[in-house]
Amino acid sequence: MPAADPIRPGEVVALPHSPRVVAAGLTVGVAAVAISAILTRWALEGAEPLAISFWRTFAGALALAPAAARHRRRNGPLSSARRRQIGASGAFLGLHFALWLTSLELTTVASSVTLVTMSPIFVALGTRRFLAEHVSRRTVVGMTVAMAGAVAIGLADGIEVDLGARALAGDALAFAGALAVAGYLVLGRAVRRDVAISRYASGTYAVAAGILLLSCVIARVPLIGFDARTWWAIAGIVVGPQLLGHTIFNTLLATVPPTTVSVVVLAEPVGATLLAWLLLSELPAPLFWAAAPLVLLGVAVATSGRGIASEPNADHDR
Repeated sequence: MPAADPIRPGEVVALPHSPRVVAAGLTVGVAAVAISAILTRWALEGAEPLAISFWRTFAGALALAPAAARHRRRNGPLSSARRRQIGASGAFLGLHFALWLTSLELTTVASSVTLVTMSPIFVALGTRRFLAEHVSRRTVVGMTVAMAGAVAIGLADGIEVDLGARALAGDALAFAGALAVAGYLVLGRAVRRDVAISRYASGTYAVAAGILLLSCVIARVPLIGFDARTWWAIAGIVVGPQLLGHTIFNTLLATVPPTTVSVVVLAEPVGATLLAWLLLSELPAPLFWAAAPLVLLGVAVATSGRGIASEPNADHDR
């Protein structure tokens, strides 16, 4: 993983996000990504996973491009180290989407979302190894409780629904997606210390879109010709999970530790499973009702007190 650049002496340091802003941002971000699995299921009725992944990242990059261009004109080009980190982050993001969206074709929403959100342990290891950031005891306790609840949701889903080897393949892809998103979050933390959100997010989404486009060409995946329902589902993914979800999380990475962000995202299986019950008639297993409060409790512990403590950082365009 590319090394993090230190903030250079003399840079203007911005004030950190207030706890209320952080809490509101995390709440909106989780709500936005929770609907992702449902919208993806609808989109998968008319499009393939790689095509959906391409359109969400391409449209996200396009939406943020004007702000990124204005910022570049004001502040000049990024360092080569930062450009390499953004490129690597985009590669991890593209891989994450390709793996996770494919898993949704093979297993249930609950299993897929639970396994893909198993990233906190990898994020914690990555931030300690590459960024030399300490993970607080409170965050570790909250992470452990939340992950225990998330695993219980997945296990209950696996027990109740017998999908055989196909489901195991989907579970493996979702878990691999968790590894990829961990790299994305750790690199995002490094870059967002002194790079504006518009430049980081647009660059990351653009790289991911380029990789996904190449994958679509190689795999001969169609990118057009979908029905209206599929296009509306893709549009919903762009506006909600991509621009509101990922971009809000990327904004907060400037001052909020990536481990905290990844723990908060563990609440996604709870929202996604409830939405799958309401919209897709996938009835939650009985254990879900006991496990879901564990997830929420763990998230509350991890984000209370120092769990969302932020630190000064450079140049934002909020």
